[in-house]
Amino acid sequence: MPPVQENLVRNLLPAKLPSVITHFASRHVLTTREAEIISLIALRGYSNREIADYCFISEKTVKVHIEKIMDKVGTRSMRKLLAAIISTDAYPS
Repeated sequence: MPPVQENLVRNLLPAKLPSVITHFASRHVLTTREAEIISLIALRGYSNREIADYCFISEKTVKVHIEKIMDKVGTRSMRKLLAAIISTDAYPS
């Protein structure tokens, strides 16, 4: 999947991705699916199983997406990943 551009994410999922998530996805070059998954985790608190059901993918695929997101962000901790999203560095200047 090609990297997502900030305006592409806004056009595809405007109601699902607030500007903080959109900026975070653009900054870390997340794909559209990765941006969707991170928004489901950060904004709705979905479990891997709930994400899998919502996105019509397997739970293993969700785990792979989360691993790729963590690699792009440079963390191995879900807490640190969520902290990176809400930190001031994640907000547009």
